[in-house]
Amino acid sequence: MNRIRTISTIAKKDLSQYLRYPSWLLQLLIWPAMFPLMYILSAYGMAGTSNQGLSAYKSATGTNDFIGFIVIGTMIYMWANMTMWSFGTYLRDEQNRGTLESNWLCPIHKFDILIGGSVVSIVQGIISIIVSMLEYRFIFGVHFTGNVLVWCVVFIVLMPGVYGLSSIFASLVLWVKETNSMVQLVRGLIMILCGISFPISVMPTWMQSAAKFLPFTFGISASRTIMLNGGTLLKALPDISLCLFEGIIYLIIGRICFMLINRKVRMTGSLDNF
Repeated sequence: MNRIRTISTIAKKDLSQYLRYPSWLLQLLIWPAMFPLMYILSAYGMAGTSNQGLSAYKSATGTNDFIGFIVIGTMIYMWANMTMWSFGTYLRDEQNRGTLESNWLCPIHKFDILIGGSVVSIVQGIISIIVSMLEYRFIFGVHFTGNVLVWCVVFIVLMPGVYGLSSIFASLVLWVKETNSMVQLVRGLIMILCGISFPISVMPTWMQSAAKFLPFTFGISASRTIMLNGGTLLKALPDISLCLFEGIIYLIIGRICFMLINRKVRMTGSLDNF
């Protein structure tokens, strides 16, 4: 019960802050519509004046709906990117406010601070996904297929990988005091390797192998199978299984990193070093 009280208190505090300064809602309305445009307009340009490039695109992706293919990839990328920034830098934000050290001295499980901090990022993620789907349906005319409950399964399966990587970033704050460069690196790798705007089959073999170490590759593929190609949960099961398996591994690594770095911080007394 004490742990639940800790998590709920931190979540309530963070939600109060976000409701007090709701300007973050603007980016959740603007970015889903703006971000895919650079890929969509590039696709129109490369398709040619008579769309002769679509035949090659269909042979690589299995669909002519390149807009749907792109927006599903960018939607998951934006969600992962937003979570890594908000949750992955959560402890850094507390440090900048001057509250990290005092919170760390409380007789609580330290990882509960991160769990409580994840509530806001979960709420933001849900809002971002809902807004994205509505904008893609009415602005870009994308017709999503499949059952809404099956969509939820895919996004739930993606969560361990997203929060596993974010936990690693959050842990690094206690050690190196900065995670921006790491978040930039990983989000760049996701953008390049996970096929948010193109199928990974067009990449060199070594890049395809590297892409398979990121759970987002399989999560994006499963999302397209269900939400764009009308596939069933059973058809997407291989991608879902691999996404969940790798996500759990990243989640375990994140928990281990937090334990090791927390022990190092306590032994060296470096938590107050800014």
